[in-house]
Amino acid sequence: IPKGRPSSLPTTSSGNRFQLWALGLFCTERHLARRLKNNSFYPFTQQQPGVFVLEYYLDTLWKGTLLFVVCVILVSVSSLRQVQEQETWGFPMYGMAVGLWLIISSLPRRRLVLNHTRGMYHFSIQGRTVCQGPMHLVYVRLALSSDAHGRCFFQLVFGGNRLEPLILVQLSEHYEQMEYLGRYIARKLNINYFDYLATSYRHVVRHWPLGAAFSPGIVLRNYRGYDRPSLSHSDLEV
Repeated sequence: IPKGRPSSLPTTSSGNRFQLWALGLFCTERHLARRLKNNSFYPFTQQQPGVFVLEYYLDTLWKGTLLFVVCVILVSVSSLRQVQEQETWGFPMYGMAVGLWLIISSLPRRRLVLNHTRGMYHFSIQGRTVCQGPMHLVYVRLALSSDAHGRCFFQLVFGGNRLEPLILVQLSEHYEQMEYLGRYIARKLNINYFDYLATSYRHVVRHWPLGAAFSPGIVLRNYRGYDRPSLSHSDLEV
């Protein structure tokens, strides 16, 4: 273990291509905090200094599989009986087709690389390059949604130009905790963080487009009075 690195705080972990499959009922800010304790670069793994890699399968793989299995059971049951002399297998057959399409489209393995050495990110599906670009195009973002009663819920999303949005936390009402975790992830991965507001002093911009000196969506602020001087794993207690 290099000097200065706590032995109880590993910076890398073995890649799990199914780690983003957490169900919405359990993928809370506490769940994310536990993941960050085990791997401070979650959901990525550090391949080498300045290079982070994420390999994953879309969660529509298990959703399509579940839909396909359920519809197969319904078709099997419907083939053994009729309801008011009408065949009842039409809708389950349609569900089988949708489930099979979801399975096939989700089977290819995704790979996303953040390479700060080159200042580029690279996204590929089954080894085929889909897109790549400068680091200012990838970010961690806090998204806002509300229900019919006016309650606000927040999602923590990893996204970027032509990237599939990866939800790190589903719906939570705890804005401060979600913001802290989002800023922590963005700092560890050395990428931009954006608040749910389009114009906000809570944005943290580390990478700008070439030639850009200022963006109208960024309200400048002295961050010394806001950021903590250092982040430890004990701070991840939510």
